Amino acid sequence: MRIPEPKLVAAAETILRHIGESEENASIAARALVRADMRGVSTHGVNLLRMIYKRAEAGMLAIPTRVSTVAARNGTAVLDGNNGLGQVAGYYALDLSIQKARACGIAMVELRNTNNIGALGCLTELAASRDRVISICMTNGNPSVAPFGAGEPFFGTNPISIAVPVADRAPIVLDMSSSVVARGKIRLASLKGEPIPHGWALNAAGEPTTDPREALKGCLVPLGGPKGSGLAMMVDILAGVLSGAAYSRRLKSFHELEGPTGVGASFITIDIGHFTDPEAFCHTLKDYVQEMKSLRRQPGIEEILAPGELEQLKEEENRRLGIEVPDEVLEGIRQILQKAGSSLDP
Repeated sequence: MRIPEPKLVAAAETILRHIGESEENASIAARALVRADMRGVSTHGVNLLRMIYKRAEAGMLAIPTRVSTVAARNGTAVLDGNNGLGQVAGYYALDLSIQKARACGIAMVELRNTNNIGALGCLTELAASRDRVISICMTNGNPSVAPFGAGEPFFGTNPISIAVPVADRAPIVLDMSSSVVARGKIRLASLKGEPIPHGWALNAAGEPTTDPREALKGCLVPLGGPKGSGLAMMVDILAGVLSGAAYSRRLKSFHELEGPTGVGASFITIDIGHFTDPEAFCHTLKDYVQEMKSLRRQPGIEEILAPGELEQLKEEENRRLGIEVPDEVLEGIRQILQKAGSSLDP
C-alpha cells in the first residue's frame, strides 16, 4: 500500500510521542525515518518504529532523547547520545559540525552512546543541499561482517557517506556499507525462500553459503575483500574508538533486546568557502557530472548515474505516488497507533 509522505510522517510522530519523545525530537526522528523510505532505503525507514517501540517498552531506550556535550573546542566536539534515538542525536551532531565548520573551515564532531542513526545519505544530503557544505558521516554497528580471511564476524556493516553540493541539481551522495550487501537483503531472501548469490555471506562454520537462513546464522563478507575489511576497521576506529563509544564485539544489535547498543558516529563538515568560491565550486561540479554522464556507454546501459541519483529519482517517484509500505510493516504501525489512540488511513 502507498501512503502519502505527510500521513506517514504524522503517524511516526504520533508513535514517537506516545513512547515519551518530545514534540521537537519526534518531528526530527519521524522525518528522518520517512525520508529513508522516500529514498528507497527501507531498512532504515518506518519499519524501525516497531523495534523502537519494543526497545522503549523494555526500557532499553532513554526517552526523551537528551544529547549532552562531553567536550567542545574550536572545530571539534564530543557528544553523548545517552542511549536515546540515534536519528535525533545524529541530527544534532550534524548541525553542530556545520556550525563549527562555518567558523573554522573544517569541523569534526564525535557522537557516542547512541543507537542506529538512520540512513547516512539522508543526513549528508541534507547538509550538502541545505547548507552547501561537503558532509562526511560514518557510523559503526554490531558485529555482522567477517574481516578478510576470518570465518566469524567482528565488524559491523560500518557505512560511510559523503555528499557534495552541485549547482542546479541534487548533491552527489555516496552512501555505502563496508559489506558486499546489507543484512536486510539476506533477511528478505530468507522470508521469500530464495537463495542468495555466492560471495555474499558465510555460514556459522565460516564457509560460503547461498542459503539465506544459514547466512543469518553466520555473517556477511566485506566489500572488495581486504579493501572493505580495511574500510570497516577504519570506520570502527573513527566512529567508535575515537568517540568513546562501543566498538567491534562490544556493540549490541538494535534489532535484539540485548541492552544498549553503544553505537558511535563521526561527522566531518567542510565549509567550501574557506577553500574556494562556493558558487564556482558547485558550477564546476555541475560540468564535471555532465561530462561524466556524456561518456560513451556500455552496451545495454541507458544512462550513467552519479552517486545518489537513483535515490533522488526514487524520492521524486514516492513524492508523486506515495511511499510503498509492506503489509507487515503497515500492520505493525497500525497496532502501535491503536495503542496510542490514533490510526493510519491510506
